[in-house]
Amino acid sequence: MSPVYPSLSELGAALAEGPDALKRRAGLVAAMAAHEQDGVDCSACSGVCCTFVANSMQTTPLETYDLLVWLQAQQRIDADLVAHLKETVRRYRLDAPDPGDGRRSFVRRTYTCPFFKRDKLGCTISRQAKPYGCLGFNPFKAGQVEGGECRSQIDLLERREAEFAAREVVADQVLRRGLALDWEKKPMPVALLEFIDKLALAD
Repeated sequence: MSPVYPSLSELGAALAEGPDALKRRAGLVAAMAAHEQDGVDCSACSGVCCTFVANSMQTTPLETYDLLVWLQAQQRIDADLVAHLKETVRRYRLDAPDPGDGRRSFVRRTYTCPFFKRDKLGCTISRQAKPYGCLGFNPFKAGQVEGGECRSQIDLLERREAEFAAREVVADQVLRRGLALDWEKKPMPVALLEFIDKLALAD
């Protein structure tokens, strides 16, 4: 008999006491907005940071859950999305171990984000659901076209993590138990596919 996993709404009820997705991202979103007001944004950039050239984003169970809830609200979880995620995993070998010597990984595998639209030059995910690492990676000079003067705002990311660490640890534990997950982070397409499969969201 196949295991019976909770529904997305049941998971939401179990996580309801913690801060919501937008609150956990508020500081990072505010920093992005401040840069944009100063004319320092990604509007002229090719989006290289979202491609296999630079992107190796991994998500925790909670980040994956946030993204999944948003995608479902937008009615974007369907067979086409699943096929696109699977093709991303296959093309960039995201389900294979990261290169290493058996004791540790030397580098993460990179991939072009399945939610990056080259024709629109941008991400199709709302800031309320983006992974923290995406929100914390920004330009520091105006007029970037190939991501040359961009970097992670480590101080902001660390402050955000410190503020919400205790409650996020509990939330991740709830998700790991509820969905029988054996990982702390996975490449985002791999993590999403596992959630979609276990919650039968694309059936």
